[in-house]
Amino acid sequence: MRNGAGVSTFAALKTRNYRYYWLGLVCYVLGHRAEYVTFAWMVWELTREPIFLGYLGLAQGVPLIVFQLWGGVLADRVNRLRLLIGTQLLTAMALGVAFALTLTGNVRVAPLLVLAALTSVFRAFDEPSRLSLIPQLIDRARLSNAIALGSIPWQAGRMIGPSITGILIAAYGGTVGFGLAAAASCVALLLYSRLRVEGPASRGHGRHMLGQLVEGLSFVAHNFTFAALIALALFNAVFGLSYVTLLPIFADWYFQTGPKGFGMLNAAHGVGALAGTLTVATLAHAIRRPGVVLLCGATGMGLGLVAFAMSPAIGVAMALLVLVGFSNTFYLTQVSTFLQSHVPDHLRGRVLSIYSLCWNLLPLGGLIGGVLAATVNARFAVAVGGAMVAANALLLLSSRRLRALNAR
Repeated sequence: MRNGAGVSTFAALKTRNYRYYWLGLVCYVLGHRAEYVTFAWMVWELTREPIFLGYLGLAQGVPLIVFQLWGGVLADRVNRLRLLIGTQLLTAMALGVAFALTLTGNVRVAPLLVLAALTSVFRAFDEPSRLSLIPQLIDRARLSNAIALGSIPWQAGRMIGPSITGILIAAYGGTVGFGLAAAASCVALLLYSRLRVEGPASRGHGRHMLGQLVEGLSFVAHNFTFAALIALALFNAVFGLSYVTLLPIFADWYFQTGPKGFGMLNAAHGVGALAGTLTVATLAHAIRRPGVVLLCGATGMGLGLVAFAMSPAIGVAMALLVLVGFSNTFYLTQVSTFLQSHVPDHLRGRVLSIYSLCWNLLPLGGLIGGVLAATVNARFAVAVGGAMVAANALLLLSSRRLRALNAR
């Protein structure tokens, strides 16, 4: 399958460095999904207290918010590949300790919470280095294709990873879940060690980290285009994807389909997201006005959520979630491509850490959606979230600078 520029859908995988990176990403995502499912199950099995799941959420969420921006600073100060390998090694070690504790029967809730917090700290430094490294692995002509392909493991992992881990835990217990997470992280580490990257010289030596952090924040704040595109991601995380938190209500109360319906709704979004990723990977070079297209995609996602909120039956809801998933991935992949293509390399880690921080605010969106659902109802909460996403995109669509964006 080739686009108008003669670049195949999987063109980036023909490059040795990117192929190893992508395969490592597949393993990393598998370990990441297995880790989250296993931590949640083990904490519940040990306590049978919902409050401890809340503690687990704090242990996993707070480090990402606190350290993410500092991870971006560090990615601009040191060798990004070495930083990626270092964080992956530390993650694998932490998961190995969790595996050992469960294997020996010495697992307790407090050590699990500490280990969950540690893996999140490592991930806060991992994400900026991982994103910043991509342009050093692939030529500029295939960058948009590489970014789109990089979304596939996340979208497929969302559908497959938790299911596989859940089945294994049900059959063999939490030990195998941590074993899977640790093994996947080790394989990812081996694949990353095969990368050969000659990056630009670091500009961070001799400069204060706080000053560099302020420099990155100031760059985004004073660059309308970057600030607007990051705002699209922020509205998506806080107002758009918060609907995921409320899906059990739709499945149980509105559609009366229970756990089966809940799984079907999640899968519908995943199918649409995967289709959106493959579409961008194939057609990115043929999009003549990416600014208009990505803003229309954001608008479509918001309006799709509004329509989903009013769905009379699960069949209609699933069709709309396919559209939502498609639009979501379709426009955000183009946002990522623009940011990667235009950010100065000495600021890349810091700018991308700000961008990725948006996704760590998903729990805030879930909280807002939950409050609205409790105050009015879940349909109202999802409709408001979708309307906010669409309104923000339509407002930005009025900007001539954004409509004139060129991803290349």
